[in-house]
Amino acid sequence: MNEFPAITKFDFAAHPADPGELAQVWMPEIEQAAAIHVPDDRFIAFLVAALRLGARSKSLKGFNLMDVVEKAGYSRSTFFRLFEGYTGFLFKGYQLTCLLSTKVYAKHLAQQQLSLDEFCTFTTDVFFGANCTIPNEILQMLWREHYTTHSAFHPHVAELAPVIHRYLAQNPQTQHLQIDLEELGGVLKDLDLAILNASLEDSALWGTPFYYKKLKKMLKGYLAAHE
Repeated sequence: MNEFPAITKFDFAAHPADPGELAQVWMPEIEQAAAIHVPDDRFIAFLVAALRLGARSKSLKGFNLMDVVEKAGYSRSTFFRLFEGYTGFLFKGYQLTCLLSTKVYAKHLAQQQLSLDEFCTFTTDVFFGANCTIPNEILQMLWREHYTTHSAFHPHVAELAPVIHRYLAQNPQTQHLQIDLEELGGVLKDLDLAILNASLEDSALWGTPFYYKKLKKMLKGYLAAHE
């Protein structure tokens, strides 16, 4: 088993998530994944610029288009040729970042041989941490501007079930589990919706050990029922 990645080396069960510290370890992972999975270098440049500025600002205040354009190293006209506008760019960038986080998860998961409990901890660590890097204010704005269904807002969730199902079936310590792929997909959507609602409602408990433990119990409860 390989060493666990830095994105999982936080004690979320004991301490509230620190978005700044999480952003520091997630940024290199997202940049590496973008270099592999995003064919347009211009999109990558704007995305990375926005992520870096967003990690520093932690809110919409002080986060403006010209800063993104300047840091990306491209012109304003190039930006508008790629994206219809500022909020459109933020939405595309947000969805792409979510998708890349699933690629990061899949890469690191494939390097591990985990018990059921270790798998649940690893998975919750990754996605709890990734979601805690996104300021509630930005997520709320995107939801207001692009209000749609949960599946359309978070299309990346659909990619998770096959990754997890395949891992559990091939991993020696979990291959005895009889997991239905479609059912697993529904459970993962429920977990993601719980995270999304906590952010949209600006829950005071979001980012705390309470929510971390809740999510892990939901995931483990479902999987343990199939032992």
